Amino acid sequence: MGNMIPLTYDFAFKHLFRNEKIRKCFISDALEIPLEEIRSVRQANPFLWKRYYREKQGILDVLMEMNGDSKVNVELQVKVVSYWDKRSLFYLAKLFTEGLLAGENYSRLKRCVCISVLDFNLDDGPEYHRIYRMRDEKGQRVFRSFGDTRD
Repeated sequence: MGNMIPLTYDFAFKHLFRNEKIRKCFISDALEIPLEEIRSVRQANPFLWKRYYREKQGILDVLMEMNGDSKVNVELQVKVVSYWDKRSLFYLAKLFTEGLLAGENYSRLKRCVCISVLDFNLDDGPEYHRIYRMRDEKGQRVFRSFGDTRD
């Protein structure tokens, strides 16, 4: 068997997602969406918009647009990053707000999902798979209007 390039290499990880079937199957599995409900998953420009020269720009590993109404960011991080939660939230906020033009209704905002594939734990819990959602003080989910009715 020849030399294999591990998927933990940035180039290999990004190259894998060039295949539409892999993109669809990955999103179906990761987000528990039936494969037949995913009509299209196209790759999008991974460079997040910045307004000012000195403003920090986000550069995503893989950005996809699903069914024309949702954005999915997939990030691979092998080295431990103590501020990953903040970095992920920064990417999500930029992703969520880009593209909305002055005068447009907020209902035009698209559902945004960040999937982080990490080679380290964010906390001391034993689970290897976690889902985080925005909730208010009473534990009620925020942003139910984006078509996801699951808790």
